[in-house]
Amino acid sequence: MSPVTFRSKIFVLLFGFVIVQLVVIVWHFDNTLYQSIKHQVGTRALIQAKEIASDPELIKYVEQNNSQAITTLIQRLAKISDASFIVVGNKQGIRLAHPKQNRIGQPMQGGDNAGVLERGKSYITLREGSLGYGLRGKTPIFDSDHHIIGVVSVGYLLNRFDQWLDVYMQPLLIEILVVLMLTLIASWMFSRHIQKQMNGMEPEQIALALNLQHSILSSVYEGVIAIDAKGQFLAINDSARKVLNIEHDMHHLKNRQLIEFVARSEFFFRPPLTCNLHDEILLLNGHSFIANRIAIFERQRLIGWVISFRAKDEIYSLTADLTQIKQYTDHLRVQRHEFSNRLATIAGLIQLGKIDEVQTLIANENTNKQQVIDFISQRIHLSQVAGLLLGKSFRAKELGLSLELDPTCQLHSLHCSLSETELCAILGNLIDNAFESTIKNPVTSGVVDVLLSDAGQDLIIEVTDNGQGLQTDNIDSIFKKGITSKADKHQHGIGLYLVNQYVQQANGFITIDDAEPQGCIFSIFIANHPITEHGSSKGQHYE
Repeated sequence: MSPVTFRSKIFVLLFGFVIVQLVVIVWHFDNTLYQSIKHQVGTRALIQAKEIASDPELIKYVEQNNSQAITTLIQRLAKISDASFIVVGNKQGIRLAHPKQNRIGQPMQGGDNAGVLERGKSYITLREGSLGYGLRGKTPIFDSDHHIIGVVSVGYLLNRFDQWLDVYMQPLLIEILVVLMLTLIASWMFSRHIQKQMNGMEPEQIALALNLQHSILSSVYEGVIAIDAKGQFLAINDSARKVLNIEHDMHHLKNRQLIEFVARSEFFFRPPLTCNLHDEILLLNGHSFIANRIAIFERQRLIGWVISFRAKDEIYSLTADLTQIKQYTDHLRVQRHEFSNRLATIAGLIQLGKIDEVQTLIANENTNKQQVIDFISQRIHLSQVAGLLLGKSFRAKELGLSLELDPTCQLHSLHCSLSETELCAILGNLIDNAFESTIKNPVTSGVVDVLLSDAGQDLIIEVTDNGQGLQTDNIDSIFKKGITSKADKHQHGIGLYLVNQYVQQANGFITIDDAEPQGCIFSIFIANHPITEHGSSKGQHYE
């Protein structure tokens, strides 16, 4: 047998609870109504008995023991009364008037006349008489000297009570039936609503899903945070708590806001809020991360976001083209290609017997390469940067271009938040873009100039190309992720975005100016000392 569903349990619980309430209400109403009718009928019976007992004509007939006259009088009164019976007895309890003529002259039944005939009291009793169970009002008959001469008993049989209860209970029972039908419908709809809110899952499945969610969040190395539209925590894993220095568990954080633990929250609430953000550089507690923001919707309504972030140097999808391994691979490929060409030339000259020209070619090649190597090794003291510049110099020759390093180039050390790898990424992207822009220009000198200096208080990076330049309306968007002039937009549009992100994190800025006679100049200024303030510069300014 299939287990009872949670929806069925809710339906049975609600419907059963309402039925129990209605049963209690009906029972209480019936009991209260019965007691009320009993009190009212008893009071009415007693009042009628007293009025009849005070009738002078009746008193006279009782004194005369005139049963016939009393019967006639009582029959007349019975027609205008709603009582079940009216009985008159003498001082000895013998009936002088009774609804049934054959019972006149017989003793009154019920055994409840003692208080009336002996003590002269009036009261209400519930006893069984000759006509059946009934509620009776009894009162004594006094003569002119106030002596007890008889008793008057006015009664209502219990079957009359049932009739009155039916009259009062019938509307109530109809209302109860309507309430039951409405409750049945409401319980079914409410149980359906609950099941829908639970996505059709049973409590056991929800508990399993929550445990699974907790296990997944705990096992994920990336930091994961879920917040609602107000910025309050919905979920957080251990990695995120560690980054944000949060020691409290989710029970404590469920009513807390993210901005209480994050100094810079622009990324989390950057408009448009309904758009997802992918592979953005995020600075948290002095550390750089690559972050994603995914919007959460409920029936097309934005209800929050899920933010995941991981250490920037571990995101290979963004930095594969910027790592030194890739750079070294390109350098080796260029050198292999170049030396293959040189070896082919040398082999041809040897076969022709032109040994002097071979010696001259080798000497010139060694001299040119050695000059570049000597300049870079003497001026650039960071090995990764030196290797990058050397490789780009070889790459320029392969492309038919010339990479010229400014004679004032120097780089001893970095005293800013920029790492050597990030500096290589900046240089590599700017130089590659300069190569591409220069190649696209049909009329160009083919020269790309590079200036890299830490001589002053700022680290200065300047790359000048002889390309076609930038259009004014494109300058504001070139640093946005995914913006590129290349046909393959899926594989590009990240380089300048990363350059801008790295420079911003190092509290630097970028300027873009036109080069003479053509092309453009990318200049970067980053404070390379403890002071973080920097001056202004001409050209377009990005911060």
